[in-house]
Amino acid sequence: MFRVLSPRRIAVAVAGAALVSMSAACGAGANTALCADAQKLFTDYSSTAAGAAGDLNKFNEANQKLSADLKALADKADGELASALNDFSATWGALKIDPNNPAAATTALQDLGTKAQQATTKLASACS
Repeated sequence: MFRVLSPRRIAVAVAGAALVSMSAACGAGANTALCADAQKLFTDYSSTAAGAAGDLNKFNEANQKLSADLKALADKADGELASALNDFSATWGALKIDPNNPAAATTALQDLGTKAQQATTKLASACS
């Protein structure tokens, strides 16, 4: 059970960190509405991923949905915001947890943490 919950918790924590960074950075500017939309996507994802406890298929589906939603939002943006959203989309799109391969899951989650931290910094800058 710990292995099943651990990837979910890590992904939700990373999404939460992105949300907090964006909340602090979301100010006035041309990207305000798109940044607010991105915040909502991360909030929704956090709820969905938390609700997928014990079901890695649903967790993987939540990751793919977030990736697709971020890509669609990036298509509406330009410049640094589009780049940051595309980075997040690629990061979450690449996260697929195989319950039969815990070593690969650990590597994937470490990679997620690194890439998400970089994308969060970029996104916070674009939304400030």
